Amino acid sequence: MAVRADVAKVADIDRLFAATLQAYGRVDIVVANAGLELVGKPIADVAESDYDRLFALNTKGAFFTLQQAARHIADNGRIMYVGSSSTAFPRPGYGLYSGSKMAPRFFVEVLAKELGPRGITVNSILPTVTAGAGLSTDGVRPQADEFIRMFNPMQRAGTVRDVADAAEYLAGDLSAFVSGQHLLLSGGGPA
Repeated sequence: MAVRADVAKVADIDRLFAATLQAYGRVDIVVANAGLELVGKPIADVAESDYDRLFALNTKGAFFTLQQAARHIADNGRIMYVGSSSTAFPRPGYGLYSGSKMAPRFFVEVLAKELGPRGITVNSILPTVTAGAGLSTDGVRPQADEFIRMFNPMQRAGTVRDVADAAEYLAGDLSAFVSGQHLLLSGGGPA
């Protein structure tokens, strides 16, 4: 089932959950994955419109998706937030993007404590450069290739499959006692 929704709009998030509950009667797994990237711009050069756009989707959208998940997920359910490894390692030009992804990391930790008594786990996945996604949708950028060569022991970008495998682990029974955590997918590198 597909439901068109703009997660920067709370009414769309509400409609997404209502449609899911109507179709399936319950929610067992929620993955908050929507995001927008804008990097390479120093904080001094960020326009208000860029700030509003990134925070509307990356922060507000994540918050209200997690809120609806908290309200509707079944006991022993799984909630995941897909963030960014850039929140773990501040770098020039990443202030706006990483800042918009930082608040949801905190939401994950709080929500894990609030929902833990119901057996619900809440975790985040923090991928690094991921071929086929985000800024690397059409191929890994030369700057990212250089970063990988310098800091990634595996000498490769992550893949969409790597992220999906992490989500599959966090959605399953093997991770039933893992909550409030941030799984860094970096190939052994810093970010």
